[in-house]
Amino acid sequence: MPAKPLKIVMIRRGTSKVSNVSSENLITFIRKKVLFGTDELSGDGKNWIRVDRHYQLRKYFVSVEEINPPPGLEENLEEMADLLKDINS
Repeated sequence: MPAKPLKIVMIRRGTSKVSNVSSENLITFIRKKVLFGTDELSGDGKNWIRVDRHYQLRKYFVSVEEINPPPGLEENLEEMADLLKDINS
């Protein structure tokens, strides 16, 4: 039997915890950058999951693999690395 959706969750960041957070506000908090992917959420205070790993919320976080670098970035970084080698030699 599937779990019933939670209306209220707890959020943890490091040692700080916030209780009684409406699950309806989570997406808004993510978009406003109030809630980070590294924050954790729980329905019972015992089992915690990172927000960016939650099956319903992970789509709101962009992974590094999905970011397309701007054109020419690799060449610019190689040129900068060569310059730093020259400076440090």
